[in-house]
Amino acid sequence: MSGYPLPLNPFPGFFAVARTGIFWDIDQFKIDAQSNAYSTAQNIRRTLSVAGHLGKVEIMAYGVDDGHDFKEEAKFTSFPAGADTDRHTKMLEDIRVWSSNSPSPSNLFLIMGDSAVDFKPVIESLVSSRHYKIHYVKP
Repeated sequence: MSGYPLPLNPFPGFFAVARTGIFWDIDQFKIDAQSNAYSTAQNIRRTLSVAGHLGKVEIMAYGVDDGHDFKEEAKFTSFPAGADTDRHTKMLEDIRVWSSNSPSPSNLFLIMGDSAVDFKPVIESLVSSRHYKIHYVKP
């Protein structure tokens, strides 16, 4: 997320201390070649902190395991190359589970390419049924 400016005051009011879930498709939003999974996840956390977020951050990453070592910075779920449908189905399932365990207000980040359009109905239902702030990050 470094180099990707967040909107002015992305965490107003209670959102600054609210739980934040980050769902990251690393096949569509690749880890920088000069970086590694661990430092990239740390950078995401640092970027949120600098932007004013003080609450708990959970990062869930999904993709082909090319030797990524997130250590304790993110939960990584590996999929074989080309398993886009399976990967996205798992992401949606995890978003639903995470949201059922996350009180309002909460922040939800979706880091992926154009497939985010397919997630809109689920994401919009979260916004309408709960007090969530949704952030879309695209490469």
